[in-house]
Amino acid sequence: MQDRAPHLCNMNAAWDRAFPDCISDGAGRRKGTTLKWGLRTLATLPWAQDIGRGWSEADLRQLLTGSSHALIVLDLPAGAPPLKELPKNTSVVLRHTRQSPLNRDKDPVLAWPSTRRKQFNRAEREGMTIEPCSDLSLLVDLHQAARLRKGITSDEQALRNLLQELLLEPNTHAWAVRQSTGEVLAGGVFHGAGDGRCIYGFGGQFRTGSPGASSRATVLLIGHAMRQAAQQGAETFDFGGSMDPGVDRFYAEFGAPTVAKQRLVRMAPIWRPILRWRRPDLFQS
Repeated sequence: MQDRAPHLCNMNAAWDRAFPDCISDGAGRRKGTTLKWGLRTLATLPWAQDIGRGWSEADLRQLLTGSSHALIVLDLPAGAPPLKELPKNTSVVLRHTRQSPLNRDKDPVLAWPSTRRKQFNRAEREGMTIEPCSDLSLLVDLHQAARLRKGITSDEQALRNLLQELLLEPNTHAWAVRQSTGEVLAGGVFHGAGDGRCIYGFGGQFRTGSPGASSRATVLLIGHAMRQAAQQGAETFDFGGSMDPGVDRFYAEFGAPTVAKQRLVRMAPIWRPILRWRRPDLFQS
């Protein structure tokens, strides 16, 4: 059976350019990827929060039933309606992101809880500054440092390729925060999704400076990015959907409520035991 399917990341064309081998084999067939233990997988593209909007239920059913891949993972955007009936061997894993509304005429920082506003103001008093950042190595190092503290490893070259493509897209901005002595404390990349969202997709910190300095730098970073996104007409600031409890608590303290998301997972039964061990995020806890 041919694995025909539309693009798996409709929210931003940068992913298609950065991961051409995951898009098509030149004949319109979805290639997917192969995990290191030999499992052929069709999934939301790396570092993409979701597969974007514009999918009909028929499209999703075609992806889930018309492919020979042993594992299919589709992260639907927040607010996407559930499938009326799940195909065979398909389950739903409930996830969430956090979002804050944006308005061009209102300062989003003023809507934050007082603790976060105080951190933002303190960062400015301490002389922290924020500047545009086009240094891919710095952006990658910041993001990798944050992931390594969580014990997560990732393909550094693939991340670099993606960021290089992403920074070419409209409504994408990268920023770095420096402390008064000039050292970089935090940075991140914020990108559009074509649907009114500004997504905090890539961020990281170096744990240097005084206690709490990197957290305050991140608060300053997010506040600046939210202001920028609001002025550019974005309607929603999306914190990126981290399911890590510590990161999620940090985002919750911006006053951002949770917004439910669905992850559709279809897997061949023979792979369930190893996936439950290696990929618990594919199962509802």
